[in-house]
Amino acid sequence: MDDKIKKFSAELEKTFGANLKSFILYGSAATGEKFKHSDINTLLVLEKIDTTVLKPAAKIIKKWVEGGQPVPLIFSRESLASSRDVFPVEFMDIKENHKVIFGEAVFDSITVEACNLRLEIERELKSKLIRMRQMYLASGGDKGRIKFLLIRSISGFTALLKGIIRLYGKKAPVLKREIIAAAPAEIALKQDVFNAIMAVKEGGKKISAEEADSLYNEYMSEVERIASVIDAFKG
Repeated sequence: MDDKIKKFSAELEKTFGANLKSFILYGSAATGEKFKHSDINTLLVLEKIDTTVLKPAAKIIKKWVEGGQPVPLIFSRESLASSRDVFPVEFMDIKENHKVIFGEAVFDSITVEACNLRLEIERELKSKLIRMRQMYLASGGDKGRIKFLLIRSISGFTALLKGIIRLYGKKAPVLKREIIAAAPAEIALKQDVFNAIMAVKEGGKKISAEEADSLYNEYMSEVERIASVIDAFKG
């Protein structure tokens, strides 16, 4: 286990005490697929949550975030159980690919219904498309910023693609390249587009401003098309 995670866990255990029921590592840090820009994604389950509970941990979390990591997701036992219909994509992925660093294996009892999974995938794809358009405009056409958008957003897309694979009744792989390769035939994914983005993310492919712009355009087109396919899905 990464020393940073060990230290973070120990600090949280000491601060929250018996109120901390589970500390979970998920995402690429849990699967071992790390890249230069990979986040360390974590989740806390607390028995009780209010400002008196959270305040003592604020400095620890602030230091963690200043170190370049996202704020942990925080749930109570009750809110975790009642959120499975709201976050089916995320919960299914965490359930299949996580490590319990401390406490209980709370995701063992989490189940997700296909109707909720389809709805969230469609909503997230369409939301992603809106954000992609906004971020492209905000980039001012700068190649470096467009390249960064490609690198940062591909993880979110492959997470949704894992959800799509599960929606079609198949087991989703762990590694991003394998997820792209396992895309259901029903969605006719243009794998070359996403493999090209992965090549950029992995650091082995240099692209010109024109290539970055073209790749981003193809990416947006694919997200829009796949959203329409999922909208028409009949499970």
